[in-house]
Amino acid sequence: MDVPPIQRRAWIATSPAHAYDLIADVSRMAEWSPNVVEVAYADNGGPRVGAVFTGVNKAGDRVWESTSRVLTAEPGKEFSWESGDGVVRWTYSFHANTIVTVDWQVLKLLPAFGSTEAELRRFRRFTVRGIEDTLIALAEAQR
Repeated sequence: MDVPPIQRRAWIATSPAHAYDLIADVSRMAEWSPNVVEVAYADNGGPRVGAVFTGVNKAGDRVWESTSRVLTAEPGKEFSWESGDGVVRWTYSFHANTIVTVDWQVLKLLPAFGSTEAELRRFRRFTVRGIEDTLIALAEAQR
């Protein structure tokens, strides 16, 4: 069993550089994502390759922490990270007319994601809703 990757896109009324700045400032993610409580770079780091940040996430009554490492930090082009020890990869890319694309891929299945196909489908649907809600909130904040 595996979890198929997800890709979603949205038009954001701002420049690619500004959209990048919003996402790369991970402390702001809780403003847009319905599943993020708080996020902060470790040691006052910033959006650079190798930087580490921690986050607190929620789904219903379930709350968990995650640690992530920045993989790419190309202003106006791409910001990506892996959560956990190579468990999930998130990539935000920024395009002309500011189309923001989010790519999400499970790299390593964890028991918390579920063990049956039905549980993994629910986990993926939950993630799709969170990505779509985040992009909608980000777009609305830029109007």
